[in-house]
Amino acid sequence: MRKFGRLVYIYIIMVLCAAALSGCGAFGGYEGKELVDRAKQLHTALEAAHIQVEDVTDGHDPDRKIVQEIWYRFQGDVMQYMYIGRDLETGEEYYEFNNGTELDTWHTGDAEWSFVAKGSEGYYSYSRAKRHYFADGALLFDDHAAAVTGSEVTYPFEVPLVRLTYDADKIAQSPEMAGVTEYEQCYTITDDGTCWMEVYYTQNGEKRDYSTMVFYQDPAAPIERVEPPALSGEITEAEQ
Repeated sequence: MRKFGRLVYIYIIMVLCAAALSGCGAFGGYEGKELVDRAKQLHTALEAAHIQVEDVTDGHDPDRKIVQEIWYRFQGDVMQYMYIGRDLETGEEYYEFNNGTELDTWHTGDAEWSFVAKGSEGYYSYSRAKRHYFADGALLFDDHAAAVTGSEVTYPFEVPLVRLTYDADKIAQSPEMAGVTEYEQCYTITDDGTCWMEVYYTQNGEKRDYSTMVFYQDPAAPIERVEPPALSGEITEAEQ
């Protein structure tokens, strides 16, 4: 995936800091870990899903501040998907579509889509063995267990909510998370083991809050390419 600016920042938070924690001593398990582990397993087993990562720092805005979004399904071993990444501060957007035979990409400022056919230079794809991070429960719902200092399981919505607190110094070992002084994650586990996750942290004095939600999709429904507003005739906020 093409990376630019802060557009993949939440991806870095959710995935890359795991590498910095891999050598840390494990917490030895925590209350509710079996619930989170089960949710990871069930998510990885999904054949199709729609996932949204929302910036809820200022609350759950009715206009939905979606920073990352993906629709995907597996066709045999091939992962077909439509991904959108957004930088809410700069207005930059990145679109990526892969139907298993062609990779289409678009970034703010491009006049049209870029196309790369399977087998050509620059083409890449994902499969069951090589998953996109959104389709891998261990990555998407990384609980950073090696840095957990405390946990609590409650039932505010009649389903378990697992709240994890962390050693901020261990989280800050990742260069991308340098300056973190507080870090917390919450998981709401539904009856079938699927999961919603919220990440709260303070970095360089700035508080952030991101929510990740997974919605089931019909595996038989095709993945459609979503047209960027700039190409579909709509005017984006950055262009106003």
